[in-house]
Amino acid sequence: MALLPDIRDRVVSATSAIRDKATTLSRPPNMGSTRGEATHKGASNSPYEVKQHMYPEDLLAAGGKYGGNYVIFYINVAVDSKLAQSLTNDNFVDNITPRDRGDLIAQNLTTGKLFASAATLNASGAILGKSLGIGEASATAAGLATIGAGATALMAASATRAQRRLKTAIAMHVPNQLSIRYGMQWGDEDTGALQMATTASQELIDAVSKGDAKNLAEPAKAIITNLALSKGPNAAGLSAATGLASNPKKEQIFKGVDFRTFAFDYQFFPRSSTEAANVLNIIKTLKYHMHPEFKDNNNFVYIYPSEFDIFYYQNGQENINLHRHTSCVLTELNVNYTPNGAFTTFDNGMPTQINITMNFRELALLTKDKIADGL
Repeated sequence: MALLPDIRDRVVSATSAIRDKATTLSRPPNMGSTRGEATHKGASNSPYEVKQHMYPEDLLAAGGKYGGNYVIFYINVAVDSKLAQSLTNDNFVDNITPRDRGDLIAQNLTTGKLFASAATLNASGAILGKSLGIGEASATAAGLATIGAGATALMAASATRAQRRLKTAIAMHVPNQLSIRYGMQWGDEDTGALQMATTASQELIDAVSKGDAKNLAEPAKAIITNLALSKGPNAAGLSAATGLASNPKKEQIFKGVDFRTFAFDYQFFPRSSTEAANVLNIIKTLKYHMHPEFKDNNNFVYIYPSEFDIFYYQNGQENINLHRHTSCVLTELNVNYTPNGAFTTFDNGMPTQINITMNFRELALLTKDKIADGL
């Protein structure tokens, strides 16, 4: 039976309102305000080079064989790394949207801000001198200042974790297992003292000062009993003898936010020499960028490893139906050349299957605002 015109109009209106509301919820108005917009718009007009670092090799082929879904790992290297110093500007993508890397890094502090005064330098030198066993009696103030100034001079040669993004990126299919954990830190704390103070503090103080504990009201008596069973001499024996125990009045206290961690598992089955080369390039690139490097030939100071920005795409556009990531570091990479319990290769020695697991950790802590941005 056909709906009456009035009912039909109301159903259409309600359906439209629900659809509009769903669209609003799926992409908040401030989407991307902190994380940055996606930067890959498809293979044809992208500044990035993924051809040699792509699996499968037909991942971005027209026709949507993989449903148009893929993930891209963008790589950001320190500007004072040997790699960045050896490459020309043509190897980098400039003017990228500022990334969410954590509060301290986001301030982009200069060396001058980090070391604001000569007094701070001297203090740093003094601390370092003591740690090296240089006593104040045997080291002059000028010597300590020299240590501090030397450390500052070394750090002044570097920008504070400034990075540039490589045009070389890694493109792979979305893994079969895709999940992410959100975690908060809560802990129980004893709030008994505060509750005692707010329950019968003045009455207890007056009684103690007058030496009169007989006429205390019930709350004050309970407080004294609690203290005797928890803080008093032989508290354990008293508790065992009376069958009474003190209540610590514990409460759950919010202590912080966990840094999100997540893992990607991939099984590589090279189907051609090109695909085999791409697999090896991907593994080598991941291994290379997850490690630090020495700042100079003295090997006393590291430059941080590269960072990764990870985006999920659907037909060349960022998939806003999935979570977004802050900038990440690759904390662990497991490469298994014998996933089937036996080592088998092609004629050229290339393993027939390689499995990898990548464990990432995000650099920025999440808040309600960032969750509203889609993270």
